[in-house]
Amino acid sequence: MKGNNSLLGMVALICLIVTVIWLALFIYDVAARGAVETAEQAVASVADLGALQILTYVNATLVTVSATMLFGGLYVLCRDEAPLWAAMGLVFVPIYGLLNLFAYLSQLTIVPRLAALRPASDLLVVQMVQAWPGSVVNVLNNLGYAVLGVPSIMFGSLLARRRSLRYAGLLLALNGVACIVGLVGIAAGSELLSLGSIVGGAVFLVALGPLSVGLLREP
Repeated sequence: MKGNNSLLGMVALICLIVTVIWLALFIYDVAARGAVETAEQAVASVADLGALQILTYVNATLVTVSATMLFGGLYVLCRDEAPLWAAMGLVFVPIYGLLNLFAYLSQLTIVPRLAALRPASDLLVVQMVQAWPGSVVNVLNNLGYAVLGVPSIMFGSLLARRRSLRYAGLLLALNGVACIVGLVGIAAGSELLSLGSIVGGAVFLVALGPLSVGLLREP
């Protein structure tokens, strides 16, 4: 059991590291190029895919892979205590993984090919740009995080019962609630509620700290 906890703790630590790197790359990219706020900016942002953008999406893919592995490990960690509850949470994890892998990898594979067909493909390109909040792919990306919010709440509530993982569990559950609220805000057209996705991401990042430490120290 100790070996399993240590391995899962290392996965949580890796997820924390790649998430911090992604956040740094994202902030630098926005500072350098500006936020993508209009359809015209969305099309222009993919006209020339730079090294920074490629690195950002490769790193985002690593975040998705490590988070999927982490939640798979949390299922194993929680299944003895609450097998049915853990199994119900697990079914959402691959959905999140597929949605987010499509959102990020499409920026490196599909979007450049569509951009090469401009201007005939502009209407399609704009809906494929993950960085633009108005695109279909951006909505799918946020849907992925909202889907992951369900096992976040379920696994988080189980982890909160353990003394060494109490704060990590509470933060994980809070992240899940915030991401679901964010998707509701996007669907309802509420800018305030849509901020839930950003808040959820920040809370998830914070949760990874006590989660990795707690797992590495748990007997």
